Amino acid sequence: MFSDEQGDRGASPPASVIVLSVDQFEVIFQVTYQLPNFQESRLMELGCTTADLQTLVGALREIDARVAGASRVCIWLRDDEAEFAVEVQISSGEVNDVGAPGAEVMATLPLRIGRRWYALAQLVVSALGSRELFLRTGYGSDEVQAAVAGLDLD
Repeated sequence: MFSDEQGDRGASPPASVIVLSVDQFEVIFQVTYQLPNFQESRLMELGCTTADLQTLVGALREIDARVAGASRVCIWLRDDEAEFAVEVQISSGEVNDVGAPGAEVMATLPLRIGRRWYALAQLVVSALGSRELFLRTGYGSDEVQAAVAGLDLD
């Protein structure tokens, strides 16, 4: 079994890991939450099926419900088709800005979804434009671009 100081995460190491601050995650959550408003054909052009979108949005809702008090969000991308999972773990030795032990939210997603997430977020940014993006997400385009950059696996 693969394990690290954060705990046991499965039989093999992740293919990739996305590490986000809670602030970055909140921006990305709002951007990703706009994807169901797009036509299925536009999402399919980027390789995102309806099931993949449901998995991604569902995972983000689960993460969002647990980020209060966390210091960061780690999303493990796996090659296998492991079930999506979210958990909160206390990071040993770290403290947050109020002096309490730091916690991180850890989630596992299929690699195929993680690889498409950046392009999907960019679709939202480019299709909405800065004014509509702000109205729908509450974040300016510069703030969104900075947060979305954390999804770029290249």
